Amino acid sequence: MTIAVVTGAARGIGFALAEQLVERGHRVLLTDLDGDAARAAADALGHGCWAMTQDVRDLEGHRAVAAAACDRGQLGIWVNNAGVLFAGDAWTHPDTQVETILDVNVRGVIGGSRAAVDAMIPAGGRILNIASISALTPVPGLALYAATKAAVLSFTTSLQGDLDHAGHDIRVRALCPDVVGTRMVSDVSHDAGAAMLFSGPKPIGTAEVAKAGLDLLDSRQLFRVVPRWRGPVARGAAVAPALGLKGLRLMRAIGDRRQATSP
Repeated sequence: MTIAVVTGAARGIGFALAEQLVERGHRVLLTDLDGDAARAAADALGHGCWAMTQDVRDLEGHRAVAAAACDRGQLGIWVNNAGVLFAGDAWTHPDTQVETILDVNVRGVIGGSRAAVDAMIPAGGRILNIASISALTPVPGLALYAATKAAVLSFTTSLQGDLDHAGHDIRVRALCPDVVGTRMVSDVSHDAGAAMLFSGPKPIGTAEVAKAGLDLLDSRQLFRVVPRWRGPVARGAAVAPALGLKGLRLMRAIGDRRQATSP
């Protein structure tokens, strides 16, 4: 039985990933800034799962998590899922939000990946980084979030190139889901700038996202958009950003109306 690590696993996508990893025969170490919630999630999963409190901004903390995983078996999968989201015009965010979103969404993924690679070099393994469809297209109102997820996607594909060059049997992938029905999204349902999150189809479920992510680890694709049909739409806006932004203004107006009428 191999060990899997999932960060930000107390709820949402992280918990769904941990749950499906257990179903696929892995023993999972769940980490989260909310250690009590992570331990409750691990207890709910059973099957030898356990939890640690982790702030993904702490680079040394990733190495401690990797060591704890290796103490109980072979570390085969590491999922960098922990993330934060702030909405609003890009120049209005306080310094603390800029620092937090960069540290959690970018520093956390880089730190987790580095720790995972170091632990996996002897026997190989797989790393999944949770990016976003926003990595592929302009997202007015979510500029900070989009920038960090674009960094995650770029880091992931570049890291795979480094691993291939070094001859290490480690596979790294990035999942780019559209809006997911999680608390991270619902918490900003009335925030200025979050309209784009509510301008499209109904948010997708965490189970669907988790399955897509684990399936991606078994594929030769470097990254995947969920649902897949949204990929060409997002990339289309990125090909001609000036035209894309005009269309996105219409979508943002739809989101604004939905926010205004939501309970």
